[in-house]
Amino acid sequence: MRQHRIRPDGKQPAGIALITSLLLVVLMLLLGLSFLSVALSESLIAANSVQRSEAFYLAEAGVESLFVDLRDTLANFSRPTAAQLPTGSSLAPGGIRAPQNGRFAYDFSGATPETGVGFLTGTSGNPHSTKIDRGTWQSMNAIASDYVVRARVTGPRGVQAHVSQAVQYLEIPLFQFGVFYGRGVDLEIAPGPVMTFNGRVHANSNIFVVANSGISFDSYLTTAGNIYRYIKRDGTIERYNNPMIKDTAGTYRPLNFDHESSVGFSGAWSEEAWRTQAKATFGGLLLDKAMGVNEIVPPIPDLYYNPSNPDVISHQLIEGQASGESAAVQAAKLYYQADLRIVNGVATLKNGTSVDLASQCTGTVAQAKTFHDRREAKTMTVTEVNVAALRTCSFLASTGTVLYVSDSGIDRAVRLVNGSEVTAGGLTVVTDNPMYIQGDYNTVNKKPSAVMADAITVLSNNWGPNGSDSKGNLETNTRPASDTTVNAAFALGPSAESAAGQGNGQLENVIRFLENWGGKNFNYRGSIVSLWHSQKVSGRWRCCGSTGDHYYQAPNRNWGYDTMFDTELPPGTPRAVQVVKSRWQG
Repeated sequence: MRQHRIRPDGKQPAGIALITSLLLVVLMLLLGLSFLSVALSESLIAANSVQRSEAFYLAEAGVESLFVDLRDTLANFSRPTAAQLPTGSSLAPGGIRAPQNGRFAYDFSGATPETGVGFLTGTSGNPHSTKIDRGTWQSMNAIASDYVVRARVTGPRGVQAHVSQAVQYLEIPLFQFGVFYGRGVDLEIAPGPVMTFNGRVHANSNIFVVANSGISFDSYLTTAGNIYRYIKRDGTIERYNNPMIKDTAGTYRPLNFDHESSVGFSGAWSEEAWRTQAKATFGGLLLDKAMGVNEIVPPIPDLYYNPSNPDVISHQLIEGQASGESAAVQAAKLYYQADLRIVNGVATLKNGTSVDLASQCTGTVAQAKTFHDRREAKTMTVTEVNVAALRTCSFLASTGTVLYVSDSGIDRAVRLVNGSEVTAGGLTVVTDNPMYIQGDYNTVNKKPSAVMADAITVLSNNWGPNGSDSKGNLETNTRPASDTTVNAAFALGPSAESAAGQGNGQLENVIRFLENWGGKNFNYRGSIVSLWHSQKVSGRWRCCGSTGDHYYQAPNRNWGYDTMFDTELPPGTPRAVQVVKSRWQG
């Protein structure tokens, strides 16, 4: 039997070394393959992560684009049907495209709950009453419609991204504001005597406020522009009195700074410093664009699209029928909502049929009159509406009436008389002409009512007894006023500023006067909405003299927001619109 012996030099046979070497090579190969596998896995994970991120951002961009499509749809169809809602396409809308290699596909079809634009579950998009519980419009009543915008993007190897955005379409009645000014009509406030505002004050443009003897705000003061402590025609900060604004605890705090100037007007400061100080002082009741306030858009579709002349576009709200207008514009115009129209002396009902007012009403509802307007230095021909006779018309509903009156002639206007008691359910009178209200209005059995016109002038209870129709071209003192009360929301236009340094009378004079009101009271409860400059009367604002081009003395202004509008609104109240993003999921 052969025996293996250990060599005396201690070396092993050559075959053993070869086997060991091979084992080491295999081990290194396995380690290399392992590292390669890890590297490939990490590369794949990284690639998937990149693709998921890319899919997510593409889906997010698609949702944002669809939100814009939805907003535009809501501008033209305030109550769109399912067929009118945007649904996107196989490619991202709004010019967003997948990479050219086509790796990503979009799905906005709305065919499944994960895709498309659809109603938010639970409300089905149907309009419903709500009280806004947060944000700029907190505590206001609104009609809300809820939607959700959804998008899905699918990439290589089944990579998917789902993004959804809840959207709320809010319709807020304009007459729930104590004061509301539209874009293009800066809100200027500079009363002589002390004034207090008990309702919300909002402007879609800038607010300029000067206290003079004193001015107080008991509710929100908000603007989508800036807040300044001077009047535009002057530009000098009025320092001896500060506007007073209540904070969230109900304590008046002085507004002794503004968007541009620091506390005490000691110098310029940053927008961040302004925002911090305003919040600390007023607790969120004084807000401007630096705090995120956006426009709340009156219901004329073209106002959604950054118009160059927004006050002219807003004026369409009170204008009559026009050729070629869209269904959306018709839905906004009060002309089409009117239960009764008196246009160029012809009376028709909402359905277009003619009506004989003499046989359907007791007394003369409308007749032509003339008088001299000292401010305009013109003789105006007015359609004089006898509200007492209107109340007797048999065809009016008990739930409220919208009356539209217009005359297309030169220097034409409308005048309301005998209006101490209005029609059952409330009365809204609309005209694209200037409007005059003579005597007490809506003071007996007060009902939610409104007057909407190119401009509004109040004539006192003494106008008729004093024979002021024939004294309009004489000195102011020939037209002495007497205490007068009006309870109605007003939508009206101030005069345009036609020259540098020329004012428009500010908010306190947006309601026009033609008499000597010195020492007399004009008592007003309602809501003042100014969306346009007057298009029909251009006489300059001139107050507080008795001769020359001064045509009135200012009254004691006992003005305030009518809290009736918190629960009962005038017929045909226009609703401003805000499209708000809420819950987001990705």
